[in-house]
Amino acid sequence: MKLGIIFGGKSNEHEVSIVSATSIIKNLDKEKYDITPIYLDWDNEFYIWTEDISLINPLPLGSLPTKLEKVKDIVSFLKGFDCIFIMIHGQTGEDGSIANLLDFLNIPYVGNKPAPSIITMDKVYTKMILEQNHIKTSPYLSFRRYNKEYILNGEILNFKKLLKRMENNLLFPVFVKPANSGSSKGITRVVKKEKLKEAIELALTIDDHVLIEEEIVAKELECAILEENGKILASVVGEIIANDEFYSFDAKYNNKESITLIPANISKEDEKRIQDIAKTAFKVLGLQGYSRIDFFLTSNHDIYLNEINTIPGFTSISMYPKLLEARGIPYSKLLDILISEKCRK
Repeated sequence: MKLGIIFGGKSNEHEVSIVSATSIIKNLDKEKYDITPIYLDWDNEFYIWTEDISLINPLPLGSLPTKLEKVKDIVSFLKGFDCIFIMIHGQTGEDGSIANLLDFLNIPYVGNKPAPSIITMDKVYTKMILEQNHIKTSPYLSFRRYNKEYILNGEILNFKKLLKRMENNLLFPVFVKPANSGSSKGITRVVKKEKLKEAIELALTIDDHVLIEEEIVAKELECAILEENGKILASVVGEIIANDEFYSFDAKYNNKESITLIPANISKEDEKRIQDIAKTAFKVLGLQGYSRIDFFLTSNHDIYLNEINTIPGFTSISMYPKLLEARGIPYSKLLDILISEKCRK
C-alpha cells in the first residue's frame, strides 16, 4: 500500500504533529507499507521528506525535518497514494481542512470526516451538542468577537461590558480557552476576576470564539475510542496527574513531574460509566475511526465530558496509544487497524 503520512501545517501544534508523525513512521510495518512522509510547513506548503524511511526515528519536540523536496503538482501527487494518514493536530488537520481536500479528490484517509471534525474542533459547538444529548459538561459562558464587538448570548457588547458580565456571572476559578485550539495552547486558569481581561486577550490572539468554563475539582481522566470491524471499542480509562495548575502544554511535554496512571485509580463502576459515555459521545457527534475523549470525575462521582480530540497525539508519551496498549492493542497493531478500517484496497 502506498501510504502518505501528512503532518506539520500552520497549527500552533505544528511541533507536536512532527513528533506524532515520526513516531508513527517508526512503528509502521515497512513490509506492508510504502511510506512517504509529507511535511506541510508553517505556510501549508507541501514537501516530501526524502530521508531514508528506515532512518527516521521520533524527533524531539522542537526539531524540524530536513532533506525536503517541494511538491509542485499537489493534486497529482496526492492522487498517487492508496491512503493518507492525517496527523496534523489542530487547525488545517483536526478541523477537517485536509479531510475536505482528500474527500474532493476521492482519496481514502485515516481521520474523521470534515463535518464532525469542524464541530468537535470548536469546544463551544461540541458542548452544545453533548448537552442536547444529556451528556454533562462543565458550566460555561462563551462569546464571539466580530470586528470590535463581542456577542454574548445574542447580545452585542463592548469589551468593558463583556468583562463586567463575565465577572458577575461566573464562579471563580475559571478556565479561559480559545474555542478552536489544542495541546492546551492559549488556556489560562483565572483565580481572581482582576486577571480575567489578560486571559481573554490571550485567548483572542488564537481564536475569535472564546470559552470560559468554571473549574471543576475532580480527577482528570481520558478514554481512547477505536472502531474495528464495525464495533466501537473503548480503552481502559487513564488518569492525568499534572504537576501544574492544569494539564498545560508544558505539563504535557516539558514537565517531567506530570504523570499518567493506566488504569486510573477509580472504581470499575465509574470506569464503565465513562466508557459508555465516551462511546455515546462518539456516536452522537458522528465520529469515525478513532478519538480520545477527556473527562472529569468528582468526589461525588459526577462525570463531566471535558474535551474530544479527533486527531489525538501519537507520540511515545501520548495517552491515546498507551490506553489502547493497556487493552492489549500494541502501537503497530493499532496503526494497522486504523489503516485497514479507513483504507481497504
